[in-house]
Amino acid sequence: MTLRLLTASLLLACTFAHGAEPAPVPKALEEQVGRLVELYKDSFATGYPEATRVQTLKTGKGSELTLAVFTIEGFDMGNNYNQYLAVFTSTPNEEGQEHYSLLDALQIGGGGWRSIETLDARLVSDPSGKRTLIDIPVMENTEDDGPNFPSRAGVIHLAVDDAPTPRLAEQH
Repeated sequence: MTLRLLTASLLLACTFAHGAEPAPVPKALEEQVGRLVELYKDSFATGYPEATRVQTLKTGKGSELTLAVFTIEGFDMGNNYNQYLAVFTSTPNEEGQEHYSLLDALQIGGGGWRSIETLDARLVSDPSGKRTLIDIPVMENTEDDGPNFPSRAGVIHLAVDDAPTPRLAEQH
């Protein structure tokens, strides 16, 4: 009996320690992110597709945004990385497959600065109704942290302005 309880406890602890697996990246979105990696990287850097995280937010009736956090590492042959956030809309094509259209993208993290370890974005109400506001939890580096080991929890505040062309901007 004790052995069974110990085994069950160990299994439960391992389950919680690993957390939930990130959502798989749809093939069409993976291709779009790959194109962005090619645009942002230098001749030495490479994408790190295993670190790509995606999340879809329902922004209204029949309206949604898909967020993709992706990582590029090894700029200038160094041991460094940058994280980027891209915002997409999606519509199905004639065959019913989703097509992702880029609204905007920006750098949101990097070594020695901050990191998004899990993409857990949430919509925030905009009193003016003119923007889509998004908060994303991050880990930030303090002056005592190693470049790839941020220790302070934080939140970044982002806005997607709708007119005339959608633009993504960090709000301070």
